[in-house]
Amino acid sequence: MIQDGEVGGGSAPTLWAVAAVSDAAVAALSTSLDELESLSRFDSAAAAERAEQALVTARELGLVEFELRAQLVQADLVRRRGNVSEAGRVAQDVRRWATEHDSRHLLARSHYLLAAVFQELGDLSAALENAVQAIDLLDDDAVPALRIDHLARLADCLGLQGDLGARERYAEVLQLAEEQGDVDRQLLVLNNRSYVEMLAGEFETALGLATRLQTLAGEHGVALSIGRLDTVARALMGLGRLAEAEEVLLPGRSPEVLDASPDGDAGADFLLTLAEIQRRQGRVAQAQATLDECVARCEANGLTSIRVRARREQAELHAAGGHFEAAFTEHKLYSQEALDLQSAQRDARARALQAMYETTEARRQSRRYRELSLRDPLTGLYNRRYVDEQFPRLLEAIAGRDEAVSVALLDLDHFKRVNDTFSHDVGDQVLRIVADLLEQATPDADTGGSFAARMGGEEFLLVLVGADPRTAADQLEQVRRSVATHPWGELVPGLPVTVSAGLASSVGVLAPALAELLGRADAHLYRAKRQGRDRVVGDPG
Repeated sequence: MIQDGEVGGGSAPTLWAVAAVSDAAVAALSTSLDELESLSRFDSAAAAERAEQALVTARELGLVEFELRAQLVQADLVRRRGNVSEAGRVAQDVRRWATEHDSRHLLARSHYLLAAVFQELGDLSAALENAVQAIDLLDDDAVPALRIDHLARLADCLGLQGDLGARERYAEVLQLAEEQGDVDRQLLVLNNRSYVEMLAGEFETALGLATRLQTLAGEHGVALSIGRLDTVARALMGLGRLAEAEEVLLPGRSPEVLDASPDGDAGADFLLTLAEIQRRQGRVAQAQATLDECVARCEANGLTSIRVRARREQAELHAAGGHFEAAFTEHKLYSQEALDLQSAQRDARARALQAMYETTEARRQSRRYRELSLRDPLTGLYNRRYVDEQFPRLLEAIAGRDEAVSVALLDLDHFKRVNDTFSHDVGDQVLRIVADLLEQATPDADTGGSFAARMGGEEFLLVLVGADPRTAADQLEQVRRSVATHPWGELVPGLPVTVSAGLASSVGVLAPALAELLGRADAHLYRAKRQGRDRVVGDPG
């Protein structure tokens, strides 16, 4: 796995405006913070205590810039304990202060933390953008360890996106770490690049890096953490060298070592790898015992993501033992829980982005987080939350203009057949294509008020402003035809993809409301389904 090593503001005085602070006190605190920013990536326990001490000292001395540096260290530790949204909020606050007070170092460090936050939220483009800025803003005379860390984070962001430029970056940062004699950072870079090469399917390259990782650790008497043992083992497993992979994992097998995992997973991920290796060697009973231990640790520590992956391995184990009915049942559980996890992760990402949005910086400078919370993550269309918030405002805006608004509910016909016949991944592709066709029906969405939204599952909403009922019906009929005539053959050969639609208009309604319009549109949609599907049904006349 990729390893990460292991706010104030307002009108407070600037660093050099505090006459009562001696040069010696400033120098001592500055040195302590330099060390903290370098140390925190590898020794979180010591860093947490020292960061609190530095923060208190800086606050007592009125050194706001130093106080915020300590807060960033604390926020990074909080992020690594799982509270990504809080870390992002602090980083945004610090970045705002640093921008207003022209503090390059704080800007560099806040972008560095934001790169990690967005990486964990799955927004790799935003992570990369912040990683680049973190390097550009770092002073040339910055502590060498910080330059290495910033460059390494950029390499990680590139590597996770499949950018081959990551290799050059990793080589550069590894050379810097070697020149500094920094073994911890050399190990970190070797581990992360090996992991990235595995993601790209380059297992020979990954193993070469993993072997260098082992050799370097052995030369300096450094015991590899179980996360790094897992990296080496997975490189070997990718090449089919299963016995060697299992041997690599042996030093991390004891409960004491698993409990002390610096990756925060109590060794569950390590055990999942070991169970797969044992199963692939034909030792089904032993693999089952290992997997049982993995599941127990997942349950005890709330490790939902690893627990879902464990279900997939359990299905493989049942099949390896000839228990095919049990394997099928377990695979169904895995599929459902994977979907539930994906949904939960999307919700968590939206909540985290919303928490970051609540900061002054995000409110003032970025509409992006707010926009994400109002978008369906699969199709990019607006979601039900947007509809509930914006539709009443839309009605208010057009009330004085005597304009009509039409609401259409569209539902994909027999969509379950697509998922059952071709897979949920193909079903998702179908939903995205339909969403694109709906967006094409509202080209003036940003200015005219019309918009498309996904209400959930295979149900969509189309809001058309300014069109009389007949014109709206014609537009909806064009949408229906564009879906029916789309070249679906390559994606879902043999299955038609069509939509049924129900249309309701505000014409003749004294005080139109969303619930009333949706109710009529839904009734018309039901009629369209009963009348044979692939049709539009609207208000009489």
